[in-house]
Amino acid sequence: MSRVERSGALRFGKRPESPEEAANPTDTMALRLLDAGLTVRRVPRAAASDLGALRRTVDRRSGPLLCTGLLDSWPARTAWTPKSLAKRHGAQRVTALMDLPSTGVLFPQDQRRYECELGFAEFVERMVSAEPSAPCYVAYQRAHEIFDTADCDFASLLPPDGRPTDTRVWIGSAGTRSMLHSDLKDNFFCQLWGEKSVTLVDWRDSRAAYPFPGNLVNSQVDLAAPDMCRFPRLAGAVLYHVRMGPGDLLYIPRGWWHDIRAETPSVSVNHWFGRPLGLARYLALLGILGPVYWKATARDFFVHGVLRRAEPTRFFFSPPSTGKRLYDALRSGDFSRGNDPSAP
Repeated sequence: MSRVERSGALRFGKRPESPEEAANPTDTMALRLLDAGLTVRRVPRAAASDLGALRRTVDRRSGPLLCTGLLDSWPARTAWTPKSLAKRHGAQRVTALMDLPSTGVLFPQDQRRYECELGFAEFVERMVSAEPSAPCYVAYQRAHEIFDTADCDFASLLPPDGRPTDTRVWIGSAGTRSMLHSDLKDNFFCQLWGEKSVTLVDWRDSRAAYPFPGNLVNSQVDLAAPDMCRFPRLAGAVLYHVRMGPGDLLYIPRGWWHDIRAETPSVSVNHWFGRPLGLARYLALLGILGPVYWKATARDFFVHGVLRRAEPTRFFFSPPSTGKRLYDALRSGDFSRGNDPSAP
């Protein structure tokens, strides 16, 4: 039986005392979490190229898992560098997010204010020279719309089960951030070039993630500067952290909160699959979050559902509000409508 390595928790409220416990000393994100007094564990790691461990973990949804070696045969591992992609696809027009904010949870302006259409080769040139204080991103882009998805053989990792899947690419400068959020489906997040740090929180600790009252899949917490006075329940949660490099695959179970940050210019691809988290789970979470959340849901149900008023897009790729999703569920039976990445 293959081995999955599991390390213990880093010591609560202070830096680890032994080299075996220590996070990467250059991993500033992990050290910030420790300095805030949070409990941080390393993401469990499978033995090299252990496909069986990955499949068992997915089958059980027993938590996140980091795998190495499983992507070595993919053409994308060598072909999806910025230089190679610019050479092969440089004339392709893309919509990039330029001069993004480097701090804060919400965009100061509507996301459309950051969008810029340009050639892919021009974007790559600007990406590799961008300062972390003003990062840029081609993100949430369906892979098949630009690249050859045969370069990424997800079917070899997990045979298709007949449910819709979706593959997206994320190409950006150092400093790009997907703030703490939760996705509907299971996720293979693959780092092809550059480095990213990922921090995760179990769905069962969703109260500690402090979702926005109007949006249960986006957190109010900035893990790079956690405000423990404003968000005290975070101290009771266990956070999992990993710094990913080229060739690493991270399995993120559906519902698990995750914060992803580019430490260097980066090329990543992710693949959503499986059965989505259902309405009952969200209603249960809504029920325990209390009256502030109930009122926000009722308001958005009426304003954005019944009245069909457009919602602001100040989250990173804003999903519909909880109220709008509940409205859609009552009308069509689909709570995930408009928030399922695999939907047309």
